[in-house]
Amino acid sequence: MAKILLVDDSPVNLKIISRLLGNAYEVIVAGDGPTAVQLATEEMPDLILLDVIMPGMDGFAVCRFLKSQLATTDIPVIFITVLTEPKDIIKGFEAGGQDYITKPFCSLELCARIKTHLDLRESREASKAYAEQLEAKNRELNEILENLEIIAVTDYLTNIPNRRYMVQRLQDEVARLKRNSGNMTIALADVVNFKRINDCYGHDCGDLVLKEIAGIMKANTREQDVVARWGGDEFLLMLPDTDLNGGRIVAEKIRQALETAVICYQGKELAVAMTLGVAQFDPQQDIDANIKQADEALYQRKR
Repeated sequence: MAKILLVDDSPVNLKIISRLLGNAYEVIVAGDGPTAVQLATEEMPDLILLDVIMPGMDGFAVCRFLKSQLATTDIPVIFITVLTEPKDIIKGFEAGGQDYITKPFCSLELCARIKTHLDLRESREASKAYAEQLEAKNRELNEILENLEIIAVTDYLTNIPNRRYMVQRLQDEVARLKRNSGNMTIALADVVNFKRINDCYGHDCGDLVLKEIAGIMKANTREQDVVARWGGDEFLLMLPDTDLNGGRIVAEKIRQALETAVICYQGKELAVAMTLGVAQFDPQQDIDANIKQADEALYQRKR
């Protein structure tokens, strides 16, 4: 049942209107402005029927105050008063009222206007709730899409970028190099005798080794560098703003870090080594040709 706050300094008017509305609505009454403000704040009525001429704080002042408060600003106000001059009606709407009824009033008209404004408020609240739900769903969907995008470019095992992400970054870097020139080096790396690790200790051990290697490689590169799992036991490094000599230094740093790392599996310490082939990236060639150059350097290192 909708709640209506009835404000009038006349006990007779309060009694008449309360009797008129009592069967359809929950009616609470106030005999002056300050009481009206207090009840509106405490009871949060669905609609306010507000007299204008009251001692002390008149109806216009009550309405302006309620409309200035965040909690009560959306409560519709219908002025019901003996003031019939256009200037008074305009003043009522300027104060924030939604409607203006003059006394003496028609009971059927009063009930119809009350129902209209209650229906309008219900529709506004429903629209607001729907908009909030829609916004929440959009946020949820955006989060899901962001997570899916992260999953799509992340290697499920090592939690570092995968081949797809690396290709995208290489394409971006190629475009940058063509615009601004500069250097970039790539390095292709694989684990020495990785098949033997799997054969001797099982694939769980092999997975552990790949995870540890990914962490060591990340720890020995810069924030702007990209370390990606290229496939199987192969990793690809992209080193922006790095010449061939700088790339070799990074590769050697990683190789030595792996050589001295202690990787344990079921209480056994594993000796893990990695071979890296470094190549200066040529933006005039396509990505596959540059990676093939790094692969050839890797093959030479293995020999």
